[in-house]
Amino acid sequence: MTEDAKLESKKQAIVKQAFERFYDGGFHAVGIDSVMADSGISKRTLYKYFPSKEDLIEAVLDYYGAIVTRELFDPVMKASGSARERIMMFFDRRKAMIDRNPIRGCLGMKAAQEYAGKHKGIAGHGKNAARIVEQNFVKLCEEAGFQKPRELGKQLSLLFQGALLMSQVTGDSSQFASAKAAAVVLLDQAGKTDRTRR
Repeated sequence: MTEDAKLESKKQAIVKQAFERFYDGGFHAVGIDSVMADSGISKRTLYKYFPSKEDLIEAVLDYYGAIVTRELFDPVMKASGSARERIMMFFDRRKAMIDRNPIRGCLGMKAAQEYAGKHKGIAGHGKNAARIVEQNFVKLCEEAGFQKPRELGKQLSLLFQGALLMSQVTGDSSQFASAKAAAVVLLDQAGKTDRTRR
């Protein structure tokens, strides 16, 4: 292993350790000492890669974003089936992610809530995550040929993210079943463009 690879490996180990601790305990409640406890990584080493706790949190959010892309966005957007079926798949797949880890909701939302008005970069990660969800819904609505795809995509995003937030608060993923049912009503009522209407 090259020196650069070793350094990158150590950096990733720090991020993964911090990801687990912040996800379970929250960003403000968990200090650097708690993050590094039992890791075998010294604070000096940590600060070599991340000069501040905020720098570490942003790296953790990037890591989380890559996980969500791999487990949610990519599988849904690249799946076979109609655009409408993939819209429904978003709700099912995110519910399954919650079911695997009932106490873990959206780390981006948590960051945005904890750092709103306190750290622009960290709060921005949460806002960006919400924006990506909306963009994917809009893209699928355009692909399906719905009228006003931007408005419809935004409505679907609100249903999806509302279910995610409530699941996070209550620890109950059934919120997604209710949101999905509401999404079906929205899609049934949404008109198609002349090009796609049958």
